[in-house]
Amino acid sequence: MNRATVELQPVTDATFSDLNENLVREHITTAVRRRAYKDSTDPRTYLLQHHCLVEVGEQLIPTVLGILTFARDPNLWLPHAGIDVIQFASPLPNSTKMLLSRQVRGDVVSLIDQAAELLWARTEHRITLRGTRRAELDAYPLVVLRELTANAVLHRDWGITGSRIRIQIFPDRIEWISPGGFPGRRKTISFETLLNEHQLRNHYLAQLLYLSERLEAFGLGYDSVAEAMRDAPRTPVVTSRPEQFSVCVWGKDLPGEHRVITPIKMSERQKSILSLLANPATQTVQSLAEALEETPRTIQRDLRGLLEAGMIIAEGHTRSRRYRVTRDPNNA
Repeated sequence: MNRATVELQPVTDATFSDLNENLVREHITTAVRRRAYKDSTDPRTYLLQHHCLVEVGEQLIPTVLGILTFARDPNLWLPHAGIDVIQFASPLPNSTKMLLSRQVRGDVVSLIDQAAELLWARTEHRITLRGTRRAELDAYPLVVLRELTANAVLHRDWGITGSRIRIQIFPDRIEWISPGGFPGRRKTISFETLLNEHQLRNHYLAQLLYLSERLEAFGLGYDSVAEAMRDAPRTPVVTSRPEQFSVCVWGKDLPGEHRVITPIKMSERQKSILSLLANPATQTVQSLAEALEETPRTIQRDLRGLLEAGMIIAEGHTRSRRYRVTRDPNNA
């Protein structure tokens, strides 16, 4: 099998009925809302256009891409799909020092959202005072957790069936390990390489993640990570071998008092709000309401839940209040 086209291979024991049509419709709605798609909204037509279905004889058969993105349970056909998150109390992997072992499963969008939320809940957050101003600090900004998780899913080699994506949390760092080496012919690679050389293994998956608002723009994910982590104690380290590719990021040293982050079960609209806030620009209730085509009152209710969970910050007086994803104010 050509590894470069694994995402387009038919999964011959699956059928169109194994895909979640409601999930497809939600995806299309998101793509239309962000003005990234203007064609047919019929699920079958959309799936054929985006290579999630192929015609085999008189049947419509899902591809690997279709199963990963829209199947009710991708692991029924692709047992190697998913993300395993492990947290250690020690600086090296040690089974006796394991604090957490969690299997994250589901379609690729759910994988990214669930894993990023778990990492956010398991990493350090603090509150400090700068003069009379209260500052909220995070060892790893949310944009870093989301971007590196999305890239681990996007760039993995789906032709390697013996292992899953693994995220390892250590006291001082987080490591994303994805099956399959860096695409292309480079023998040596660094984080600088990722900033200047954009290689895609799964082109069609990248397009679907972009339409799902899980990628801001092609090729800019690592730039966002570099900007958000510029005050970290070390530059991110990249390692590539034929069997795996990894990115390791060191957390920032945080002064102040510990801040409790409460994990929440986010609605799809709250996930969309976080996606809209995952860039340097802040947003108002009105701008978010217009972007999501909802009433300001509905958006305010969603924002209240995100504020209580410590996932966003409100700045300014009531009439001019703006919101942004929680991150170190030095990076704002």
